Amino acid sequence: MPKTLQLDFMLGLPLDRKGPTYTAASLASAMDRSDCVTHIYTPLDRWPAPALAVPITSGAPVSDQLLSHVPYRVTAPLTVRLAERSILAAAPTTPARQQIVYMWGEVSLRLATKLAARGTVVVREKINCGKQASKRILDEAYGRLGVAAGHSITDSLIAKEHEELHLADAVFCPNQMVAESLREIGLPSEKLIATSYGWEPERFIGDDRALGPIEGTTFLFVGFLCVRKGAHILLDAWQKAGVNGRLIIAGKIEPLIAERYAHVLDQTNVNYIPFTPNVGALYRAADWFIFPSLEEGGPQVTYEAGGCGVPGLVSRMGGGAFTREGVDGTIIDSDDCDVWAAAIASAASTPELRRAYGENARRRAEQFTWAAVGAQRREALIERYAMP
Repeated sequence: MPKTLQLDFMLGLPLDRKGPTYTAASLASAMDRSDCVTHIYTPLDRWPAPALAVPITSGAPVSDQLLSHVPYRVTAPLTVRLAERSILAAAPTTPARQQIVYMWGEVSLRLATKLAARGTVVVREKINCGKQASKRILDEAYGRLGVAAGHSITDSLIAKEHEELHLADAVFCPNQMVAESLREIGLPSEKLIATSYGWEPERFIGDDRALGPIEGTTFLFVGFLCVRKGAHILLDAWQKAGVNGRLIIAGKIEPLIAERYAHVLDQTNVNYIPFTPNVGALYRAADWFIFPSLEEGGPQVTYEAGGCGVPGLVSRMGGGAFTREGVDGTIIDSDDCDVWAAAIASAASTPELRRAYGENARRRAEQFTWAAVGAQRREALIERYAMP
């Protein structure tokens, strides 16, 4: 009889097509096979049509649509509890199928404790670095800017995560820095599973460009332009680099950054796009993807840029498990804006390097589709936990 798993995804947020729950849904779909049957449990099901092929159990006591216009903070206490109750009631469909509960995001410590007590295998997804390391990184970054830290990581959340992670049987770590942050709080290396995130090539089919060509080099940042993502480093460096080109910023901006760097954001060589439904057209308009993030897990935008043939000018965090120094991008292991300014100037002056890195990134991205990443994760779990 082949080894089989029942893999129950427990999400701490409503299921939709953005953020961590999109990633979880992509993996659930990719990992679902005869030897690894997946099921998603979520407080609310907000996934748009067409529906996922994977079964979904919602914690909504009535139709999910009826709750779609109610703020999630209002429904969360009830819907999270009901989703957790459903996953506790779930059981393997055959005696030969090992059940694994795969936790994503902020799930209650109560659930983790109950699962551990009954001997259920629990695997956790560590989307970012451990909270202890994240808090330290962010406190230092905001401190250098002379302002109070703009994050919500408290000592109690750090303590909760510490207990949850030690109760878990294994933790998926999407980059080396995540694994380092978990070893820092005492998790043994054998509990950590090295992995990556992925991308969806079908979303980026086309040849249209959001902006026309210019004389000079186009650098692109995609995401929330905030301190955590190194916004201050990027904007200081851009001003100092003084290159012939433009910086495209796509995404919302942290109020602190919008106020402090208004003089940079208002420059004619900076294009700000709050939102676009076609991010592929932005990637295709770019020469370099620039991402000086201070704290990450596996930034999906880096994989997407690579898939569109755009090399990365990234921090270690920003490169995730994708970017290879001197192969498909440049990794800058510094938060010094002068170092970043020099890197921007160098990238702008070496178009032949950009073309070579971009082609390498495009080929490498073929190894990081959701199907490929899902297969890697499925095999890792089967090897560890599937019943013979």
